[in-house]
Amino acid sequence: MNIGNKIKQYRELNKMTQKDIAEVLGVEPGTISKYESGMIEPNIESIKKLAETFKITIDELLKDEEKFDVSKVDVLKALREQKEMKLKGNLYHQTQVSFAYNTNHIEGSTLTEDQTRYIFETNTILFEGDTVAKVDDILETANHFKLVDYMLDVADKKLTEKMIKEFHKILKDGTSDSRVEWFNVGDYKQKVNTIGSGIKTTSTENVERDMEKLMVGYNSLKQITIKEIIEFHYRFESIHPFQDGNGRIGRLIMFKECLKNNIIPFIILDSDKLYYYRGLKEYKNEKGYLTDTCLNAQDQYIKMIEYYLK
Repeated sequence: MNIGNKIKQYRELNKMTQKDIAEVLGVEPGTISKYESGMIEPNIESIKKLAETFKITIDELLKDEEKFDVSKVDVLKALREQKEMKLKGNLYHQTQVSFAYNTNHIEGSTLTEDQTRYIFETNTILFEGDTVAKVDDILETANHFKLVDYMLDVADKKLTEKMIKEFHKILKDGTSDSRVEWFNVGDYKQKVNTIGSGIKTTSTENVERDMEKLMVGYNSLKQITIKEIIEFHYRFESIHPFQDGNGRIGRLIMFKECLKNNIIPFIILDSDKLYYYRGLKEYKNEKGYLTDTCLNAQDQYIKMIEYYLK
């Protein structure tokens, strides 16, 4: 809304005529008509008098209140710029904290969101009362911050198995799992595993075959929408290629691929954990559960973008 429209809006709200405003400013009524039509703009002294008359600030009179179009926001660029600036209290900062807290909590981390934030902001752990925290929870939280930074660096690059294995290596670096040889950090599983409450996954001998097939099919797509990203996630989790950490890696891949394809990314919330697992379990027969969970998470991230970037 330009200043002419704002003058008209506030004039009418105050039940004033163009003649009334002309008298306040000491100009002809025709001048006010020209202001409101956008033919000419008032000088700074007139703007001050108008703000006083309407009992508003100069900023309120001048600010552009056009609807914020989140689809025009380059989220990857904003996150990268804020990461390089080490900007606190904005989209990158909140993304790091929210992502690490929610994705780790879904997998059983005992750290609170405040503790997660404290680790990100101070690189120390906040203990309250008799709180006990697992060392692996702390390490995997700190590692997730590094993982998101790495993901942002490669977000616009083609997704590959080598990249996915690097994601896993960063997430599990230094944890107790990394000290167990058979766990195979940064490479595919050597023992059978399941999803959530016992959903069967690809056998160890077929993981490489199924992952190669998944990647070839996905990277051959001519167009990738959120639908294809969710489909990839389901298939990735069904394979469950790593011994542990598959959910966190899978959710990170969804975020990365949204950024790469100019789709608003999203963070699955811990509060939606049951819907998320139900979505994975029922996906073969009903895609709507998982899709709705992801779209709801996307709506939440849109609110974050609007709050920090509007």
